[in-house]
Amino acid sequence: MLAPPSSRRFLSYITGWLNVIGWQALLASGAYLCATIIQGLIVLNYPEYNAQRWHGTLLLWSIICVAVLVNTVIVSLLPKLECVILIIHVLGFFAVMIPLVYMAPHGSAKDVFTLFVNGGGWQTTGLSFFVGLYGNVFAFLGQSFVQSSVGKER
Repeated sequence: MLAPPSSRRFLSYITGWLNVIGWQALLASGAYLCATIIQGLIVLNYPEYNAQRWHGTLLLWSIICVAVLVNTVIVSLLPKLECVILIIHVLGFFAVMIPLVYMAPHGSAKDVFTLFVNGGGWQTTGLSFFVGLYGNVFAFLGQSFVQSSVGKER
């Protein structure tokens, strides 16, 4: 809309393809994170398990296949499945937070808001903070990407 009339078609084409590539990267990164979490849980629970790289790739493709199956074949059950997942998330939140708040050692408010620990051995505490922040930003990247893409379609 803001582009000059002479280049609107080209810029629209580029924007569309960037959107498609972004959606594909979002799907791959989400599946990769799920696969590595599953593989990490297997390693944690079975110390004799020898993790191979192709195991993670196989898990990644199986997660993508399940996602495609749910979104195409059993799409009529998707609202019910989402309600069940919502209930599990809400109950799981309280099931984790209540024992953590009750049983965890409590520190002072000053320590909570002013103490930064460089446990990774980075050069500075600021660098350690931003390296730790990267995972949180990545978790919210998918939602912001979806919102910005949906907003552009209107």
